[in-house]
Amino acid sequence: MLALVYSVVILIATTLGAFVGLGGGVIIKPILDFIGAEPRMQVDFLSSMAVFTMSVVSTGKSIKNKVKFKKDIIAFISAGSVAGGFLGSYCMDLLGNFFAQENIRCIQAFVLATLLTAVCIYVSKQSFSFHVKNPFAICFVGLTLGFFASFLGIGGGPINVAVLTLFFSMNVKESAVYSVAIIFFSQLSKLATIFVSTGIEPYIHQWKTLIFILPAAILGGIIGSKFNRKFDDVIIRKIFVAVMILLVILNVYNGIVYLTL
Repeated sequence: MLALVYSVVILIATTLGAFVGLGGGVIIKPILDFIGAEPRMQVDFLSSMAVFTMSVVSTGKSIKNKVKFKKDIIAFISAGSVAGGFLGSYCMDLLGNFFAQENIRCIQAFVLATLLTAVCIYVSKQSFSFHVKNPFAICFVGLTLGFFASFLGIGGGPINVAVLTLFFSMNVKESAVYSVAIIFFSQLSKLATIFVSTGIEPYIHQWKTLIFILPAAILGGIIGSKFNRKFDDVIIRKIFVAVMILLVILNVYNGIVYLTL
């Protein structure tokens, strides 16, 4: 029963992830935290597997449909995000040595709520932007994105979208496609870090859950990619902002709950 609930959550999350560039993890993690049936490490693992699967499908669809990418931006941001992903995972493991799981989830929830509020404000207005071209600066942007994505246990999608619109003068529709491609690399590094640091044994019992959630993630990637091509930037921006507001509320609630435990 729980696996079916997870599948519905992941289908909705990955559809929105591929559609407006959210990735999916930013939705999956707080909802699974809210359900409270899994430890933090298991939630991070399931979220990463679902988001990685979605990113493979969605990026593959974009390539098949001959969507034009600025390859230098993808390459430099992805390189930085891989390094940032390892750094974020290391910092999270370090925190785990000093704080209880509830405290870590509380920190994650409030940091994420703060970042999403900033993202929501910027994307809704988008009154200014830059056009960064320096390869080292682009790598540093990727490093920062990868760090927060891994540290917070999310795909990093909404932060990616805001950063891509801010530093590379993209609209939300365009940045959504880039965001999912970047998420592929950041989640790849996160999963590699998980398996290198803990091995596969702690997650073997999740294979039954994966049988349900991975097909949901694949379907979400297909549907979301189709929606992204169908709708214009105005609609995508409105949906993006609406989802951000709901996620801020959910993360604040989760943070308060974990603060009182």
